[in-house]
Amino acid sequence: MKLPITLSLAALCGVVAQSQAATLLNDTFADGARNDQNLPTSSQWYRGGVGTLDVVAPGGPLRGDLGAGATGSASWTTYFAGAGNAVVLANAGDTLRLTWQFSLTGIGAQNNSQNFRLAVVDTPDANRLAADGAPGNAAYAGYGMFMNLAPVLGNSNPYQLMERVDPNTASAMLSAGASWVGLGNGATTGNTGYVEGTQYTLTMEFMRNALDGLDITSTMSGGSLNNSGTATVSVSDATPNSFSFDTFSIRPSNATGAAQIFDTGRLTVEFIPVPEPSAFALVGLGLAGLAIRRSRRA
Repeated sequence: MKLPITLSLAALCGVVAQSQAATLLNDTFADGARNDQNLPTSSQWYRGGVGTLDVVAPGGPLRGDLGAGATGSASWTTYFAGAGNAVVLANAGDTLRLTWQFSLTGIGAQNNSQNFRLAVVDTPDANRLAADGAPGNAAYAGYGMFMNLAPVLGNSNPYQLMERVDPNTASAMLSAGASWVGLGNGATTGNTGYVEGTQYTLTMEFMRNALDGLDITSTMSGGSLNNSGTATVSVSDATPNSFSFDTFSIRPSNATGAAQIFDTGRLTVEFIPVPEPSAFALVGLGLAGLAIRRSRRA
């Protein structure tokens, strides 16, 4: 069966693109520990605030437990790139994709807060954690999600994409709400929220565009979230504060206004660079050869 040249082009481009993708982290907690930094199969997690953070068994999950009725916050932070080696989206088309799979136990009472927060940022090397603790004051640059975690979505922005206001000013990573500005919301107040025992998947993609801006898409899927099973927000930031990233951090503000237990089954981070011009040249040569072969057989 002969494939149309247009289909062959798509296939060849797909092969080129796939061959360029790099998995920076694919942590399923197979080693049964949270203190191993062995990229790309595992990264070390740092616990701050209340509660505990432990891998339940080899193969996971990584369980963050604030404690029943806890009114204090917790933070769980990991680095998916080594110090001095942050992922840099240097060219138009370069993409960073982070995927976090988790489930919840002990969801708190109905509330209208944004007590469920997370960040994908670049941490200055001097401010990276070396032992358990919450991320300290630093000039973080990057983006976050401020979310409402409740049985029914509350808050006027229950799924809000945020950007650090001034990446040159040092402040706490996620507890300093004034250090963030909202870019867009992707869920509707009053729609279905979170349900215990349901697997949720957060996917965040950052792609540098041809105008030196950053196209950002954040999607949370699972169950009947937001009535459709998906909450999603997409923004094109014309003035991004960073094209570099190395940190993922989660901060539930308390158990009563979020959830007691967060079980992480997998964290994956991928870097997908735009194919090099030489790769496209190979595609062109391949198409030329295909066209010649087809003309000779005609």
